[in-house]
Amino acid sequence: MIRNGFCCEIVIVHGGELPMDLRMDVPMVILLHKFTFPYRDERQDLKKKQMRKRGESGRNRNKKKKKNRTTTTSTTTTPLSITTTAVPGVSSSTLTNQIIVGYQGWYTYPGDGAPINKWKHWFADDSPQDPFAANLNVDQYPMMDEYDDVDLAESNVTMPDGSKAKFYSNAKPNVVKKHFEWMADYGISGAFHMRFMVDLDLPKNYNWKTGVLRSVRDAAEASGRVFAVSYNIAGRFSGDVLEDLKNDWMNLVDNELITSSDRYLQHNGLPVLRIYGIGFKIVDVADTAKILDLINWFQKDAEPKYRVFLIGGVPSRWRERIGDSREEAEWQSVYESLDGIHPWHVGRWTTLSAWDTYYTNTIALDAKLCNDLGIVYMPTMWPGFSWHNLKHDKSPQPPINQIPRLGGEFMWSQAFKYAADANIKSIWMAQFDEVDEGTAIYKVAATQNDCPAEGEWLSLDADGVSLPSDWYLRLCGEAQKMLAGEIELSDSIPIKPNLLL
Repeated sequence: MIRNGFCCEIVIVHGGELPMDLRMDVPMVILLHKFTFPYRDERQDLKKKQMRKRGESGRNRNKKKKKNRTTTTSTTTTPLSITTTAVPGVSSSTLTNQIIVGYQGWYTYPGDGAPINKWKHWFADDSPQDPFAANLNVDQYPMMDEYDDVDLAESNVTMPDGSKAKFYSNAKPNVVKKHFEWMADYGISGAFHMRFMVDLDLPKNYNWKTGVLRSVRDAAEASGRVFAVSYNIAGRFSGDVLEDLKNDWMNLVDNELITSSDRYLQHNGLPVLRIYGIGFKIVDVADTAKILDLINWFQKDAEPKYRVFLIGGVPSRWRERIGDSREEAEWQSVYESLDGIHPWHVGRWTTLSAWDTYYTNTIALDAKLCNDLGIVYMPTMWPGFSWHNLKHDKSPQPPINQIPRLGGEFMWSQAFKYAADANIKSIWMAQFDEVDEGTAIYKVAATQNDCPAEGEWLSLDADGVSLPSDWYLRLCGEAQKMLAGEIELSDSIPIKPNLLL
C-alpha cells in the first residue's frame, strides 16, 4: 500500500559511481520536489517476528593488527572443483577480514512486474521500445543459462545461433537469489546494495528499488551472506537530500525492518551504512556543516535504533584534498569524523606499474592515516573497465576494453597489496553486476561465441587468455581467503582456470 507519495519528474542519463573522470561529461536533467516517502505497511506484519532487542554498543574501533604472514610467489595450486558447494554463513558482526561486493541490482525489462515497466540499464535511455544492438548500454553479456526462463525477456539482438539474446530483471526475486547463491558458492561475504537518492521520490521507483532491497535481504538470509545499504547522494542538486535520506533510513528501519535481519552487516555492534558522494568536487548537495550534522545524527543524535557505523564513500584523493576532492580545509574534519572511509578508486590507474605507484603514494598513506585515527579504511578493488556502449554518443567513443583485466592480473595485484597491508582489513569489490562499465565479476560471456552476434562486446578472453565465465567470482573468493589469512599471501594468482566448466 502506498501512502503520502508525491510524483515528480526526474530524467537522468546515468547514475553510476563517478568512476573515471568524475562523470563531468554525463548530462543530467533533474527536476525535484520535496516529498514524503511512500511505504508499505504489510512488510512490517510479515517481519515483526524477526525483531530483536538491540542494546547500544560503544563506538570503540578495532585497531588490532593483522597477524604477520609469509609472502610467497608460488603459483602451484589445484584448480577449483567442478562442483561448488555453499559455504556456511559468514559472520554478520564485523567488517574485519571481509570483502563486500557492490551490488547494483538495477536491471529491468518491460513486463517484469516492476512498476517502472521499461528496459533499464540494458539499453540506452531506458528505451521503452523494442531493444536493438544500436541501443546497447552494456559492454559485458551475462551468462543466462542458470536463470529460470520465466525471469528472462527476449530482445531484438541476435545470438550467433540465430536466437534472440535474453536478459534478466532484478525485479524477479529468483534472479537476486541466484546472485547471492553464487556469492555463497565462491566464498564471497555479501553485498552493499546501491540505493540512489536521485529517484527515490517517484513512487514507482521507490517501490521498485525497495522491492529489490527486500529480495536482497531474503537472498542474504537464505544463502548465509551479509547485506547492507549504500546510499548515493550524487545527482541530487536541489531539495534537502540529507533530510530525505534520514527519512528513508528511518522508514527502512521502522517499516521494512531491514536492520532486524540477522544478515544485516554490523560493525562495533552497530548496523553498517555507507553514504557515497561525500566531499566530491562536483557533488554539491550540502556544505560541511550540514554533512557534519548528518554524520552526528547517525552516530549519536538519532534514536538508538537509527544509529549506524557510518562509512563515507569519498573521493580517491580525500586525504590530500586535491583532484576529485573538495579542497577546502574544513572537509578534512568531515572525513575524519566518519567511522569508515571508502574511496572510489575505479579508473584511477590503468596499468600494473601505475597501480604500484598509486598504491605507494596514495592508498598506503591513506590506510596508515585511517589506522592512526581509528577509522576503518576500505579501499576499492576492481577488475578492469569498459564503457564503450554506455558512451556511444561520445566523440571519440571510448574503446571496448578500455582498461584491460589482463586475465585477472590487474585485480589480483590489488588483492595482494591490500591483504599484505596491516592497515587494511576490509575491501570493497567493484562491482558484482555492473556490466554497464565492464566491472562485473559475476558469470559473463567467456568468448565472443557466448556473446550476441550484434554489437560490440567485451568477453573474458579479450586479453588473449582463455577463462571460464566464473573466473572473477573465483578470484574474489581466493582474495577473500587471502585477506582472512586462510591462504598464504601470493603476488601471483594462486589458482588456474578450469575450462571444463
